[in-house]
Amino acid sequence: MNKEVGYKTLVILTGILALLFALQITGAFKGMDNSINSTLSGGGSFVSLLTDTASFALTALYILLFLLWDFKDRGRLSRFTLELTAGIAVSMVIVGLLKVFVGAPRPGEAQVHWGLIESIKNADYFSFPSGHTTRAFVLAYFLSRRWKKLWPLWWGWAVSIALTRLLLHVHWFSDVLFAAFLGPWVGLLVELTEEWWLPYYRAIVNALKLGVFDVE
Repeated sequence: MNKEVGYKTLVILTGILALLFALQITGAFKGMDNSINSTLSGGGSFVSLLTDTASFALTALYILLFLLWDFKDRGRLSRFTLELTAGIAVSMVIVGLLKVFVGAPRPGEAQVHWGLIESIKNADYFSFPSGHTTRAFVLAYFLSRRWKKLWPLWWGWAVSIALTRLLLHVHWFSDVLFAAFLGPWVGLLVELTEEWWLPYYRAIVNALKLGVFDVE
């Protein structure tokens, strides 16, 4: 992607995320969230299986498979796998912090008033934003960059993950909407800041003498 276009897109996504976050913390989504949650029927076994394809465990497996593919194909880590891994890691940190900061309960759960440490320990109790959806959209971003002709498949899968979170009544509409923009934002951020963080990564890899994890 052209860097100028990338920076403009990042600014636009940042504005959208800021607006959605402001609407979330002011309670503007409450009526819509309740209406959508009460309207949707429950998900079945297929929906549960589909949503699990964006679980943390399977996402870690995807990264491991890409890593093994890299070692088999070129004998070292590829930039794609490194950026994907960084994107997933950054997104998880952001999602965790937002869950604790906003403290919004999932559908059917009670509002709690834990201290900071207790909230961090039980961050998954909170709903905003959706971790599954964020991971799916991070994956869709990088996969569509790697295999461009298959972009409808990657983004279609990500949207389906967002829908499963609603159908299973484990997230509100505002949770998945924010996450759908957060995923591409993280992907762009990782790519556009690579010149800053990549030298530090390489320095650590070289210091530990782990040359196979270095990238060109």
